[in-house]
Amino acid sequence: MKNWHSQDSDKTLDDSEVHIWLNYLNLHQARLKHLYPLLSAAEKERSERFKFYKHRKNYIASHGFLHTVLSYYVDTSANEITFNLGEQGKPSIITEQNSGNIQFNLSHSGNLAILAICKKHQLGIDIEHTDRKADWTGIAKRFFTENEQEIFFQLDKNIQEDAFYKIWTRKEAHMKVTGKGLSLSPTQFEISIPPKPAEFIRNLKFEDNNFYKMQDIYLPDMYNDYHASLSAGFDFQQLQSFIHS
Repeated sequence: MKNWHSQDSDKTLDDSEVHIWLNYLNLHQARLKHLYPLLSAAEKERSERFKFYKHRKNYIASHGFLHTVLSYYVDTSANEITFNLGEQGKPSIITEQNSGNIQFNLSHSGNLAILAICKKHQLGIDIEHTDRKADWTGIAKRFFTENEQEIFFQLDKNIQEDAFYKIWTRKEAHMKVTGKGLSLSPTQFEISIPPKPAEFIRNLKFEDNNFYKMQDIYLPDMYNDYHASLSAGFDFQQLQSFIHS
């Protein structure tokens, strides 16, 4: 796990940094019982609405992880952290608990959750588990722009699937950093296509003069069937990565 630090490492967060946290979600029942009390009343209520136990378990595990890690950065215990929700449902820590202006974004897929944290600036992060049964060519034709499709389908077929997931996580990360989420269609903006480094290129439907810095996240080798990307609303100078356990 080169370049990934343990949760006991120094977690000092500078203004020019982004911290990335990775957590395994397939937890034992006893661990879930420990995490459940950390959730807010709204989160507990939402967890009860999941039809399938696996989805409920992953929600509790990922949000318990969220509360635990955020408590490292704010002067509030994990079970007392309270969130406001933006117009499109993006959460933020209430002002009374957030004197350091900590910003964050959470994503989970399969058995992994990933969390991005910085000060003062908006973040978007996405993780996706490779689904061998997914119709990724059909998804690309539906949700990639014409320019993106032209470049993507010219790639060697041996690398198209890997490229697809990189593109998809880049798009999801951008949709989240804007705060618009799913209300921003992935066909309304363009990002770079692998093997080019992650980069936001332009909006097609409206003018957006905000700055975005995008970066692919290289996960530990044991998770090589996952892809992740980060988008931040500032020119961060350093990215530190941590494994939570």
